[in-house]
Amino acid sequence: IMLKNDTLARIKWEQMMFLGNPEYECALQPIDFAAVAGGCGLRALKADDPARCGDVLRNALSHPGPVLVEATVDANEPLLPPKRIEQYAQNLQRALEQGTPGAHEIRRALAEEPARTMLGD
Repeated sequence: IMLKNDTLARIKWEQMMFLGNPEYECALQPIDFAAVAGGCGLRALKADDPARCGDVLRNALSHPGPVLVEATVDANEPLLPPKRIEQYAQNLQRALEQGTPGAHEIRRALAEEPARTMLGD
């Protein structure tokens, strides 16, 4: 399963949470990984609709050989530690205030559960 969000997500969240810097140069050009895999002779499926994920996975698991599943995920979904780390929370707030792309969407995601309790006061 290839998680696709068109960003260097791990680097993006390290910049914001570990360093307190806004996201910088983490956006990638969209790549159709399923098409690349298909071009290499591999069966490839896309999971870009949450309502269809189960069907896509059943289809992949029923295939007798290797399969690549390209799963589109939200690039602004917070990558949070299991417990609140005060320095990370402060760094993230500073990064969002300094103009991180997608800051509005990140704040929206942080206001939802379980993110709210993981990073909240």
